[in-house]
Amino acid sequence: MGAMITVCDISALARWGEVGLAQRLGEPCPEPPDKAWSLASAAALEKIDLRGARIEATEARPLHILVSGEARRVRTPVVRCHIWSTALPPDALYQLTDEVLLASPAFCLQQMAARSSLARAVAVGTEICGRYARSPRAKDGFHRRPPLMTPDELVRRFADACGYGTRRAREAVAFVVTDSRSPMETVVVLLFTLPVEVGGCGLPAPRLNAVVEIPASLQLALGKPYLVVDLCWEELGIILEYESYLFHRTRQQIDSDSARNEGLRDLGWMVRSVTEGMLADPQMRRELVERVAARAGIRLPTDEGYWLRQEALVRELLTL
Repeated sequence: MGAMITVCDISALARWGEVGLAQRLGEPCPEPPDKAWSLASAAALEKIDLRGARIEATEARPLHILVSGEARRVRTPVVRCHIWSTALPPDALYQLTDEVLLASPAFCLQQMAARSSLARAVAVGTEICGRYARSPRAKDGFHRRPPLMTPDELVRRFADACGYGTRRAREAVAFVVTDSRSPMETVVVLLFTLPVEVGGCGLPAPRLNAVVEIPASLQLALGKPYLVVDLCWEELGIILEYESYLFHRTRQQIDSDSARNEGLRDLGWMVRSVTEGMLADPQMRRELVERVAARAGIRLPTDEGYWLRQEALVRELLTL
């Protein structure tokens, strides 16, 4: 058997961003014997056709690979090695090419969760169950793709699993939210749904990109039969809309958004816009969080330690 590598971590998740890849690869492959999935040396890496596998290994974007022990760790500016010395889970690997194996989405979560905070592990799970993949090549830093798994599938995957990373993964999947369409939507939803112990607000999971029915008069005014909103807590009457700086709205779009929001407020909804700047600014974020919590009937901790935890949480989520 020739030289092989196993792509893992953020490199694997980026590769899973290819639409239709899961259908093309089919079922997970058996683990190669004698840990042949682990790169033997830096010289062996030169024999791997990375371009044919559509894999990058650059200083700006190092390739993350799995190796079976310290002796097989490769030290080079373009490769990051992650040691996995125990048995691989049965669904860990997919055969991308003859020379390249790809860590499954669930195995990526397990492997990354082992050395992650709860927030980062939940963010990884939410990306796996979301409708986007991070990519530095994309204009906005990500592109759209269907979900790779559902939260229920992740719950079943880790329910009775044991081994390195499974405890943190099992803890994280309880907070994973489905259908996020962007990294920033993930930041917003996790800020409000993660437990207060880590700086979140402890709200129940909202519906993301939810359809909201509107009366005929508002349909006529907006020229739409219904509305789609970013985050919706229907039972609490709360809607949050993430406003990106990347999209320059026309006067017509601004007028339409204002009419939409006022119409929703007339129907009893609390409608709040959220920007990255608001999340990064402690005072603006606190004002937003306190108003949403009050509407939800939730009493947040009042001690300064909570707001420091929230500051650390948001900083971590924004830098993922």
